[in-house]
Amino acid sequence: MVLGRNEARRGLSVCVMTNRFKLKQSVVWRVRVLDTEGKNLDAKALKNVVVQLPDGLKFDAKFGRHPKGKPTDDFWAVSWEIPETYPTGTIAYKVLATDTKGNTSTWEPFKVFPSQLTIVK
Repeated sequence: MVLGRNEARRGLSVCVMTNRFKLKQSVVWRVRVLDTEGKNLDAKALKNVVVQLPDGLKFDAKFGRHPKGKPTDDFWAVSWEIPETYPTGTIAYKVLATDTKGNTSTWEPFKVFPSQLTIVK
């Protein structure tokens, strides 16, 4: 997870890795999905990659070149601006990938505080 681009308007650096976000900040999940041989799976190999929160919110990631302007890497990414009224605390999100044949795989971060998404005021 990294700080999203809208943070530049607030004078903050973007794409800085963190697990702690304030209300109204933008969370960006960057995801790489690999096959059993370690090959990066793109939009031709996967039907979708979804980030899911425990309250049922789901965010569809898109595959593409990053960063904008001078791309150096290809991966799945999705951003979410945390609503001002969203509950604070630690959130155990997960990432679900579905291939073109309907097979699914789920990834979850370690169940320790530094690995979880944490929302503060």
